[in-house]
Amino acid sequence: MVREQQPWLDVPYADKDEAKAAGARWDRRARRWYAPRPGMAELARWLPAPRGVTDVTDVTDVTDVTDAVEEDPPPARPADPPLPPSPAERLAEALRGLTEPGTLRRLTRRRPPWRVLHDVPLGQGHGDVDHLLLGPPGVVVVALDGSPARLVSAAERVGRLLAAALGDAGPPAVTAVVVSAGAPDGEVPAGVRVTTARNLPWLVTALPAVLADDEVDELYAVARRLGTWTREL
Repeated sequence: MVREQQPWLDVPYADKDEAKAAGARWDRRARRWYAPRPGMAELARWLPAPRGVTDVTDVTDVTDVTDAVEEDPPPARPADPPLPPSPAERLAEALRGLTEPGTLRRLTRRRPPWRVLHDVPLGQGHGDVDHLLLGPPGVVVVALDGSPARLVSAAERVGRLLAAALGDAGPPAVTAVVVSAGAPDGEVPAGVRVTTARNLPWLVTALPAVLADDEVDELYAVARRLGTWTREL
């Protein structure tokens, strides 16, 4: 049984090896270092400030604790391994790869041919779309999972709204893509592409190019305006 008058020591973790070498012992049940006998000058630096005692030799002698096991404190619990990226994080990384310049483009001072808009509203009662990619093939409506049938409706409205905003420039080509880690939710209608986040860049860059760089810039400028998406049709 650990007694109250046990000469406990206040040993910081950084000092544990030095205190152990000086003769301190570890009580595993009390989870605290102690002096095996009072009056050990080599351990005086770790003695708690006594109440009303001016010298460490005044501490009452106690019987040594025979059932205390000398051992180091348990090692720190290892950190949990990092969690794998979520589907949304994988998609965000794929979009960054398409829309941010790589090393070669930085050296040649060329911007990537793709632009992206997120959470695009389609007007009251029509919801919104997760992402719009704008590039040489026109417009790619990207949704993370969800219903392919609803994505078709959203893609058609994107085309109508952009065509109305562009006027004589004509409607852009619109492609609907569902990014899914497994089987999509519901039957896949004709014209909807299903892919993974990893393969999304390969899919969209393989689409036939129909716009030049200046036309992509014009389309992006129109798509960035909130009024493009809030008009009534």
